[in-house]
Amino acid sequence: MARKAIERDPAFVDAYSLLAQSYSLEATNYQQNGPQNLALAEQTARKAVDLNPQSFEANLALGAVLTEEGKLTDGLPLLRRAVTLGPNSTIAWNQLAYSYHYAGLIDWAEAAFRHSRDLNPTPAQIAWMHGRMLLYQGRTQEAEAEVRRALERHPDQFKLLCFLGDFLYYQGKSDEAAQTLDHASQVAGREAADEIMVISAIVHASRGERDKIDPRVFRYKPADVVDGDLAEWIGSVHALLGEKDSALIWLRHTVDCGNHNYPWFQRDKNWDKLRGDPEFQRIMTDVEGHWKQYTALFGQSIS
Repeated sequence: MARKAIERDPAFVDAYSLLAQSYSLEATNYQQNGPQNLALAEQTARKAVDLNPQSFEANLALGAVLTEEGKLTDGLPLLRRAVTLGPNSTIAWNQLAYSYHYAGLIDWAEAAFRHSRDLNPTPAQIAWMHGRMLLYQGRTQEAEAEVRRALERHPDQFKLLCFLGDFLYYQGKSDEAAQTLDHASQVAGREAADEIMVISAIVHASRGERDKIDPRVFRYKPADVVDGDLAEWIGSVHALLGEKDSALIWLRHTVDCGNHNYPWFQRDKNWDKLRGDPEFQRIMTDVEGHWKQYTALFGQSIS
């Protein structure tokens, strides 16, 4: 529909913005043609900004795409401009928060997601995303409470159940986490998301249960994965299993995807087996450099 709109009006900024967002969402949610779709998303979003640099939709689209590509120093100013142009847009605040989390600016990410939740607390997604930031801050029980409150409004919402399982795992409740993730998979059925499969794999890997991990987890290829969170989760499965070489390949790919969440990488127990490895330390030094740059550029306010 966006393409048809552009055919009818080649100067229709919102249509280019919508098309860019569609390419980006496809790239991050489906591995097939992910890099190509992300490149198309940037090309299309840049066209929107060229047509109208003051467009809320255009700034939001390009900022989101650049963030997903790991170009945070370019993407974050656009997203800050987007929340200025549209201060009541939860989509803009969510995207800004997500970008802050990629930059490792977790306090700002949590505050931005919290602001979005205060604007509209009803969507299920805001609960699990805000909960993830609470986890990264070390406030895991609060993260669990956040998704449990949302499950009261959205019973059997499979991604809420998925991240409830994740938060239980980080509290050392692996049996309850595994049961919750199994329930999430059953509820999702054919809609089961990568997150459920990979986070379930993390729980099983932590227990040495390689045979219980969905074989599809081991068929991911870095070249096909453009999402930095997914790349880090896959790497942590290998790290927990003691598969050092694969884990480090995925961790390097995580960084290449733009996920530079240094404070979390330093805290995440999934990587503990590799902390003494020289290559792991080199990657962490690289990530720390990015994080310090973002802190200097963007770490003084939440918008």
